Amino acid sequence: MVHSSGIQGLIAGYIASPQGRQMIKNFLSSPEGQEAINAYLATPEGQGMANLLLIKALDNLRLPGPLKEEIRAALEREGNQSHCPDEPGSSR
Repeated sequence: MVHSSGIQGLIAGYIASPQGRQMIKNFLSSPEGQEAINAYLATPEGQGMANLLLIKALDNLRLPGPLKEEIRAALEREGNQSHCPDEPGSSR
């Protein structure tokens, strides 16, 4: 876990709280939140982040092993074509 101080720590603490999670859920479910998601996913950075999150989410899905590995391989191939600048090891 990354520890932050000052305003970053305050924000991180709020986001980790039940109230913060509910606020995020409400925003992302709203028309404005959906618009923000779509705008972010239209960027190269958004595509990279979506790819990274999908790879991580696969670990929590109940899919047959071969199907999971096929999806993971496709996502990793796509991810190698467009890197997320926030991803460790990215060279943008």
